[in-house]
Amino acid sequence: MPEPDEDESGGLWRHRDFLLLWGGQTVSEMGSGVTQLALPLAAVVLLGASTFQVGLLTAASSLAFALIALPAGVLVDRRAKRGIMIACDAARLLIIGSVPVAWAAGSLTMAQLYVVALLAGVGTVFFDVSYQSFLPALLKQEHLMDGNGKLGATQALAQLAGPGLGGGLVAAFGAAGRPLSG
Repeated sequence: MPEPDEDESGGLWRHRDFLLLWGGQTVSEMGSGVTQLALPLAAVVLLGASTFQVGLLTAASSLAFALIALPAGVLVDRRAKRGIMIACDAARLLIIGSVPVAWAAGSLTMAQLYVVALLAGVGTVFFDVSYQSFLPALLKQEHLMDGNGKLGATQALAQLAGPGLGGGLVAAFGAAGRPLSG
């Protein structure tokens, strides 16, 4: 017998928990796509970062995957996945949100951007590990392929549209609120 949110006629379109996950994941993926462009751009435009420094910044955001992916799996396996995912997204919002706050206060540094990239990467690792085991627990087997397809399509769209949106925001508002000369 289907769950109340998951009837045969509506499938996942009537599954409240999946729709909440999908909506939250869409916002999160778009934010990640914008950050992918905005963080290095802020380093270059606001701090005059060199090519090497931007390369280090990019490496810092990926370093967490190499260092803590396996231990994260062990830790996540013992906890409620939904809570970890919400905490990780909230933490990443605060971590990345510290960049415009520091810029407005006149205290933004490359060191902060490295820490932001590394900590946001840690949040992403814990989120991703939780996410991979959350969906099979949320959906019945017959809806798993459809759910993965919807989430995968959203991720692909965000990877394409996120940096474009970030570029549009920079063009409209300038890097961190400072208009660019052009």
